[in-house]
Amino acid sequence: MNKTTTNERFNGAVKNATQFTVASSSAVSLLSLALLLFAALSSAGCIALSSASKPASSQQSTPAAAAISVAPASINFGSVALGSMASQSVTISNDGGSSLTVTKASVNAAGIKITGATFPIVLSAGKKATFDVVFTPTTAGALAQQISIASDISNTPSMVSLSGTATAPTTLLTLSAPSLSFGNIATGKSGSLSVTLTNAGNSDVTVSKVTLSGATFSESGVSAGLILSPGQSATMDATFSPASAGNYSGSVAVASNATNSPDTVALSGSSSQAVSHSVSLTWAASTSSVAGYHVYRSQVSGGPYAILDSSLVPSDAFTDSNVQSGSIYYYVVKSVTQAGIESADSTQVAANIP
Repeated sequence: MNKTTTNERFNGAVKNATQFTVASSSAVSLLSLALLLFAALSSAGCIALSSASKPASSQQSTPAAAAISVAPASINFGSVALGSMASQSVTISNDGGSSLTVTKASVNAAGIKITGATFPIVLSAGKKATFDVVFTPTTAGALAQQISIASDISNTPSMVSLSGTATAPTTLLTLSAPSLSFGNIATGKSGSLSVTLTNAGNSDVTVSKVTLSGATFSESGVSAGLILSPGQSATMDATFSPASAGNYSGSVAVASNATNSPDTVALSGSSSQAVSHSVSLTWAASTSSVAGYHVYRSQVSGGPYAILDSSLVPSDAFTDSNVQSGSIYYYVVKSVTQAGIESADSTQVAANIP
């Protein structure tokens, strides 16, 4: 019995030992798997870290090429007189993304000159440059030429067409009126009239002298040294100031380089001695005792009236010397009592001044 029991315990112990051994083997396998997995993860992590630390490759963009544009593409100077000058501007633009060098601008034509720029011109992207084309013709005729603009981006130059007409110079000064008549001006008064001088030629007109005749006349607005460009005008004012009665005449002569010089304006006017006018008023005296009278006047029939006297008029008469020719005046009189009370208006009377 005891032996059997011992064997069972032993067998149990063996069984237990066997189970332990199996359990230990299983634990070792799991541990190995965990280590392998860790190593794999660590290796992958190192790869990831190594990959993350590698700098990204940089890409540089290539700038756009330079591009040239010229404006305007054509210039018309119109009609230009010999010896005169006309000028217009040309603009060169770099519309690209790189630097542009304009090597030269040239033209093979008499009377054409390029100014305002020194070549070569270097234009950064988006920049512009301007030069002037000056036309100073020396011979009459039509202009038909081109400006050639060369650059470092093309073997073919940019072109600007030129046109115009050179004409013989003409200098002509015209008057808006050949004469000025002032009519009748009262002695001691004055009147003014004007005339317009216009350059009707294609070249400048220069006034060299202005000559006035007639003691009662004066002139202003035009003097020696005045220069009128083609189409330009100037106004000359003439004034008539008679000092005594009579008929007057005079003239203004304008000398210049115009082919029709001198240009002369005839002046005329008359004067009469100023006539003084007055209005004498009388009325029937008041039958009541009064201190005096007030006289009223209006230029509108029925009033309103304005008082003329500065103090009471003691009698039944009054003279109004402040009247103008060609006017009509309307009068009323009021009596004033000793107490200063005015009566109603008298009957209105009218005076027509010749």
